Amino acid sequence: MKREQIKRRTLLATAAGALAAGAVTSLPHRALAAAGEGEQLSDYSEHTTEGGRRVTVTSVTGQRLRLTAYGDRMIRVSAARAGEEFFSDTRYEMVQPESHTSLGGSLKLTVTDDTLDLRTGAADGLRIVLHKKPLRLEFYSLATGALLVKEDATRGISWSGANSTIATQAFVPPASGERFLKAGHGMLGRTPRLDRTGDTVSHNYADASARNPDNQAPAIVPFYLSDKGYGIFFNTTFDTTFHFGGSGGYGFFADGHDAGGVSPQLDYFLINGPRFAQLLDRYTQLTGRPRLPQRSVFGLQLSDKNFADVSDQNWWREKITQHRAAGFPFDHHVNDNRWREGSGSWSGSWFEFSHDRWPDPAGYQKWAAENGVTVTLDYNRNNTNEMAGWKGGPPPGYSFATADLKDVKENNAVPDWSNPDTRAWVWKVFWDKALNPALKYPGDALWIDEVDDLGAIPYTARMADGRRWAEGRNAYFLDVHKAVGKEGWDPDRAGHVGAAKRPWTWSRGATAGQQRYGHYWTGDISSTYDEMRNQIRGMQAAGLGGFPFANIDGGGFGNGSLISDAFYRNWPAGWSSLSPIWRPHGTASTKDRGKLASRWPLDQSTQARADFAKYGQLRYSLMPYIYTLAHQANATGMPMARAMVIDYQDRPQAYTHDLQYMWGPSLLVAPVTSDGGSVQQIWLPAGTTWYNFWADIKHTGSDTADLPYTTRTGETPLFVKAGAILPRYPYAQSTAYLTKRQLEMDVYAGADGAFEVVEDDGVTEAYRTGRGTSVTRLTYANASRRVVIAHPRGTYEGAPDKRRYVIRVHGLEAPVGMRVNGGATLPAFSSEAAAVLSDKGAGSVWDTKAKILSIVTAEIPVVQDGGNAATVEPSGGSYPAVGGGTVYQAENARLDSTFSIDTGHPGYTGAGYADFTGTSANGATIAWTVAVAAAGTKRLLVRYANGSGNDRPLSIDVNGKKAGTLAMPPTGGWNNWATAAVTADLPKGDGITVRAVLTGSQGANIDSLTVL
Repeated sequence: MKREQIKRRTLLATAAGALAAGAVTSLPHRALAAAGEGEQLSDYSEHTTEGGRRVTVTSVTGQRLRLTAYGDRMIRVSAARAGEEFFSDTRYEMVQPESHTSLGGSLKLTVTDDTLDLRTGAADGLRIVLHKKPLRLEFYSLATGALLVKEDATRGISWSGANSTIATQAFVPPASGERFLKAGHGMLGRTPRLDRTGDTVSHNYADASARNPDNQAPAIVPFYLSDKGYGIFFNTTFDTTFHFGGSGGYGFFADGHDAGGVSPQLDYFLINGPRFAQLLDRYTQLTGRPRLPQRSVFGLQLSDKNFADVSDQNWWREKITQHRAAGFPFDHHVNDNRWREGSGSWSGSWFEFSHDRWPDPAGYQKWAAENGVTVTLDYNRNNTNEMAGWKGGPPPGYSFATADLKDVKENNAVPDWSNPDTRAWVWKVFWDKALNPALKYPGDALWIDEVDDLGAIPYTARMADGRRWAEGRNAYFLDVHKAVGKEGWDPDRAGHVGAAKRPWTWSRGATAGQQRYGHYWTGDISSTYDEMRNQIRGMQAAGLGGFPFANIDGGGFGNGSLISDAFYRNWPAGWSSLSPIWRPHGTASTKDRGKLASRWPLDQSTQARADFAKYGQLRYSLMPYIYTLAHQANATGMPMARAMVIDYQDRPQAYTHDLQYMWGPSLLVAPVTSDGGSVQQIWLPAGTTWYNFWADIKHTGSDTADLPYTTRTGETPLFVKAGAILPRYPYAQSTAYLTKRQLEMDVYAGADGAFEVVEDDGVTEAYRTGRGTSVTRLTYANASRRVVIAHPRGTYEGAPDKRRYVIRVHGLEAPVGMRVNGGATLPAFSSEAAAVLSDKGAGSVWDTKAKILSIVTAEIPVVQDGGNAATVEPSGGSYPAVGGGTVYQAENARLDSTFSIDTGHPGYTGAGYADFTGTSANGATIAWTVAVAAAGTKRLLVRYANGSGNDRPLSIDVNGKKAGTLAMPPTGGWNNWATAAVTADLPKGDGITVRAVLTGSQGANIDSLTVL
């Protein structure tokens, strides 16, 4: 018996390791625990009811089957062998503990000679038919009467394997055409396809045979969805395997590996949708809503990994400053090892600021707060023993028994997170060394690294909570996030951060339910296009399991080698910017490989820099759209990056086109996964018109033919649905700088549309109360070309008291006169900036080439819950003649080295302003090239801000001839803008140079030049 047992475990471990990496394999017959092998549920003997929501049935052989309603659209199925007690509801915290009571629910029971018929309380709920001889289950949709899934006499709940340590649910073969999606993913985030019909899938913690990095970063989510409209969540942390038809049949099992202790119990939730979005909503009701990070987390994140020999406190300040000065956005600073005390390397360093490399963390935090920067601090599991107060060994120590760690690398640093004392200890270190606000140190996020490499611990090892490793290892990620989130960060009392600031905690790997505390990333992935394809699918699969904030090394972690320019432009710049977390990161050393080893855009080629800047401006201007998607993920479990199947569940193409996805409800993203120039087949679903985002070209959706799209390096194909409303802010280089006083929206004609913009303070937990958010509803009526902007519902700290609205309507054939709130036809201008800077601060603009009509309103006071702020519609008049001047932005001028483009002070037009950064302004210049249709006397208006108490003068010359001097007096603050004017004679031509020359010791901030 012993020999057979070892053989079975070895075969299963080998197969499970292959499956976790994404392989499709048939497991050995004994490991299948096929229906009919071992003990099955026998015939009905009796039943009891409890609380109107639970029915427990006992078989003639003493087995018990328990059915419990969780709300009116979920049913929990639990089975125990004779003599066993059901596990407590809270044994597995993948289900959030309060869900066991808060979801309520009811079951109506009807008993016949042959069956127990149970129905949940909602008309769109579930009907469960339990046959008595033998005990076999059938599940139906109450709304339609359709069969969802069932057992038969030969297939049901069974126990098998040595000491009955395999618990199986087997169903009859799936209906012809039924499709399955498995949530979560295997090692390193790799997913070979989204449609897993016919596959056997096993996503578990790595086993001892998996080598680094093949042991990294599984997303262990024992949940799957069927296109018939139901989902099943297997509530166990034992290893699970799922068979979705084919030679493996249809069902799933948990394996206890005969490790001693308790054996797995069959315990799962069947959830009715029938739409996938409803399934995700209900699944995350059960297991917990995804934790919403600070808004800055959705900005650009960059690390110092490529600079492991030079990065320190001063390096970070200089690097971010240079990066911003080159025009790029930046929000989140991700520390790798160098910030830590000790060696500053992967080993020999620990969670504490280095006295050498970070001598003044409080000073850095002051600078970071002033410059719109937030910070991640990393913790490496392998250095745990170096941290203050560490105690090895089992309780009262914080680890495992020494004998159980003999095959584990860095085995003197293995925390047992099931131990509440270990969890309390690690939080105290994080608090004492960094996160205590009294220290005034940087620390907004925690990177929990290398907690996924303990597969060599034997299944039989005992954990501090009394369980065997065979049962507890799949909960390892959840337990550490519980330590850092629920028990560490969240309490509103001394020694904890509380509601004043949201955490961003991410580990290499994930367990279902962890999303309510923290998040994950996919580990040390390869830098190849094959890997990129796996990660695109893995991002979507994670989103199908409650992890909507997929966090992936942009460009791949790699093996220390350089990546090509095309690859950089397609992945770190292109796809990553259109994924939930934009974090380019890799392992190549700039010391060994030169500056192209860097993932920072300012170290790349000229074209790569231009591409990166383009995507930076796109992402940051779309932040109200992106951040609203994050709020929706938090509220409903809806992924930010939606697999096509979520919106198009009933269309076969959705299951085959898994290298494209919906970015929210309106945008379709199809990343380029090869160097540009190839033809990519893109499915644009039928029933709507789709706009090419980059060219405003319209395409008619089709379910019979894909769109053959010739790719270009650095241009991610991006399409917008007709009827879409994309809310925007003016571009800024930090989410902390984004001004909410101007809400813009791109409207795509061809269908009616609506969007609700969700806003909050971006930092605190006030949004959780429902009183710390505002919701602004935007609607578009296609037939009337009417846009209605409602006043916000609700408010938050820092909400604007007035707003300007900019509406851009795409897809029109010709311009028409427009009005706001029933007023007169708006005047027409050459640009939106010209309309803003006009006397009334309002107007319209027609882009003849792109066929976009822009409408700019004056600032409108915000009235809380007060009806509509603006109704923008055709006036009935013709489009007016264009008047006003021509505006030339400072960011498009020629700046000398004493200026950089900045966005820290709102109220500018365009994409920023010129900020004097030199030591002496005298002689510093800004030069614009302007076009003059007819020679003559013109007014030249320079828009500026001067927050000092003194004039900051400059002179103006035209083609080298002085035209006048402007005093540039104080404006009362750097956020207050004014205009200074001079008159000059300008010749006719397209290449006229207007130059501003600073003549004092300090310069004002320059926004634009207007030629009137």
